[in-house]
Amino acid sequence: MAFKGTLREFKVPDILQLVSLQKKSGILTFNSQEGFITLIFEDGFIVGIDAFPKKLEMRVGNVFVKQEIISEEMLQRALAIQKRTNQKVGEILIGMGLIDEKIIPEVLKIQATQIVLSLFNWKKGEYNFKVLDYVDRELRLLTPIAVDNLIMEGVQMLDEWPLIKKVIPAEDIVFEPAFLGSKKIVLVSEYDDDTQPKDESTLHMTETEVNLLKHINGRNRVRDIVELGLFTEYKIYKNLYNLSNKGLIKKKEKTELQEIQEKKIFQDIEHETARRLGRLSQALLALLMLILLLTFFAPLRPLLSRNMLYKAPLYRSHLPLPSP
Repeated sequence: MAFKGTLREFKVPDILQLVSLQKKSGILTFNSQEGFITLIFEDGFIVGIDAFPKKLEMRVGNVFVKQEIISEEMLQRALAIQKRTNQKVGEILIGMGLIDEKIIPEVLKIQATQIVLSLFNWKKGEYNFKVLDYVDRELRLLTPIAVDNLIMEGVQMLDEWPLIKKVIPAEDIVFEPAFLGSKKIVLVSEYDDDTQPKDESTLHMTETEVNLLKHINGRNRVRDIVELGLFTEYKIYKNLYNLSNKGLIKKKEKTELQEIQEKKIFQDIEHETARRLGRLSQALLALLMLILLLTFFAPLRPLLSRNMLYKAPLYRSHLPLPSP
């Protein structure tokens, strides 16, 4: 079963579900202006994934850097080794004794899920599925991921994203913990979090919200928390939305000094832009004048050449004749 087409004919959830239900093994590729994404299927489960321009291994390496498990220099060293040996970056970092191999599968799964969820936002593009009789070991990068869970999360993301964006419209927003007073926190499962207790002195929190709350410090932007790779981008935004609605966090108000500094930065950018545009305008004006001059004198060139040829003999006639 090899098939291909465009995302106008079939949507991403339909394509994923078709491969999953038929328990096929093969390579499913998506291509659009957004980039290039490849999913490796084995018996209907996703066991490998890659993306361009944001490759999976680079995503994972950046997560380790953001979490301060390794330094940027260590990551670049591992990437340099990869170019020579064609090893996986994770294997190189493990071999160098920089990371524990136990943490790699979970980080890979989060980043792989993030790549798949990004497909749900694609409106245009092409897809192509190629059947494989078996999947090479080199292509198996992940612990098998069930497609049904990804589809449910992707559809839920599309439904909830507009509401979330009303509370978190930009990735540079900074949240800080809110004062809870004497309220009691009760830990509940993700599925039981839909109902809050009637007792106002008690708040329900999920394990994800508790883990996320550790990074709400009045300094980290939403983008900084996403780049830590603790959860997918959607899950982070959703839980920040929930924490905000529960009154556990609040947007940090900018101080007067910060507003002045930001205003000065914008003014400097505007001045620099205006200065560069001024230079560009002067250069274009000079080029235009040159073109006009060349255009004006172009018809006179033949006339000037004929006059020079006509006057040349007269000029030579006044020269003294050579002695015999």
